[in-house]
Amino acid sequence: MHSIRVNDSRLHFSSAHFVMGADYCESLHGHNYFVEITVFGELDSDGMVMDFRDIKKQALWICELLDHKTLLPGKSQSIEVNESEYSYEVTVSGKRYVFPKEDCFILPYNATTAERLAEFIASQIKLSDNYKVRVCVSENIGSMGCFES
Repeated sequence: MHSIRVNDSRLHFSSAHFVMGADYCESLHGHNYFVEITVFGELDSDGMVMDFRDIKKQALWICELLDHKTLLPGKSQSIEVNESEYSYEVTVSGKRYVFPKEDCFILPYNATTAERLAEFIASQIKLSDNYKVRVCVSENIGSMGCFES
């Protein structure tokens, strides 16, 4: 099977988050995330898996969606997110945060880790069933979470 890999310098976003561990809660902090996407498939009649531009266009849209947002887990057992008309109130480990809604993005997972971000991005990429995709999201040099579907 062949593949294409998109590692474009424009595929990035800056977001804030915090993560719960088994015995700790990180403070709210941010990352400059970078996204890398690999698509696996058979070659078409032109000798390509697919056009790089198709994946870049989708990935750029997803990065814009997440850029300059506070990422919140929508299904966490330990991070409570309550919605009001204009804001989200977040309670975690005795701390209380209030964020304007337009500054937040709720992920449909229990955490806002690089692995879950990769899974979310992969879920947003529209491909036919003939393809497999692998998305990796790096928080910094040497720290990357990936998801394959």
